[in-house]
Amino acid sequence: MTACLFCVGIALSLLKGAHVGAALAILSVCGNVAFFSVGIGPICWVLTSEIYPLRMRAQAAALGAVGNRVCSGLVAMSFLSMSRWITVAGTFFVFSAISALSIAFVHTFVPETKGKSLEQIESLFQSPIGWKNGQVELEDAEHLVEKQQNQVPVIHAVIH
Repeated sequence: MTACLFCVGIALSLLKGAHVGAALAILSVCGNVAFFSVGIGPICWVLTSEIYPLRMRAQAAALGAVGNRVCSGLVAMSFLSMSRWITVAGTFFVFSAISALSIAFVHTFVPETKGKSLEQIESLFQSPIGWKNGQVELEDAEHLVEKQQNQVPVIHAVIH
């Protein structure tokens, strides 16, 4: 996405009026949409369903959806103002810089959850040290599940 947005900025600033510039801009916009669709686009839906415990998952998904819609609205509402202020090409360079910052943020603060069970992911986020290491051992998740089972009182009902 970052490279595609940067290429749109280049195509709109350096290659004005050239057929090559128009083709590069169109291909870059299509590439940006494709990479967004498989990358950062669905992340609010996937991440909120993985990192929050079951008791808070619905509220977290709702907040993620609100955040997603607010950010999309801000981008859409600010585009024309920014393009008048710093040119259309400059706007795409700014979007490219924001995309690069998002890569740095995700790489630094969002741990990998691929191949981990929901219990392991919950353990990862409950431990202040666990997510910094990026690794959770299976025994840690089993210990967490066992601990939670011990905390829940068992009620036996006799049905007559």
